[in-house]
Amino acid sequence: MRFVISVLIASALLTSCSNTSDESQPTSSKNESLIQPTPTCSSTEFTGGSDWIKGQLKAFGEADPEKAYAFASAEFRAANSLQDFAAVIVSQYTMLLDLKDYQVISCDKNGELFTFKVQLSDNQGSSYSMEYLLSLVNDSWGVDAASVSLKIE
Repeated sequence: MRFVISVLIASALLTSCSNTSDESQPTSSKNESLIQPTPTCSSTEFTGGSDWIKGQLKAFGEADPEKAYAFASAEFRAANSLQDFAAVIVSQYTMLLDLKDYQVISCDKNGELFTFKVQLSDNQGSSYSMEYLLSLVNDSWGVDAASVSLKIE
């Protein structure tokens, strides 16, 4: 199951690894300070995971697939090459390459796995709801998977 989720996230991340424009970089929401972690994640876990996700999203905005890939978990990187990762982002997650803004909404913890809900919008005016699956192993965060759960019309 974790492998399937990893493949889904890899697919999502790979589809948005290229950016041909010099448009402005995504910014996080001004309301972000009002969002609180859900009871299953501590404030430290919410902040740590959110910062990890934001780092990867920033790397996508900078059209830096190697940097974005570095945010993946060691387990994910062992199962998926940089080229496969980039191919999935470019083919299925192009909105990640053209982000206008994003906001981490919530965190749910299950052992060493964390599910983060993220809302984002691209420069074409489309909005999406995503779920990121992160692991925290030996105090190191890693993205194991990501998927678009809803395109908001």
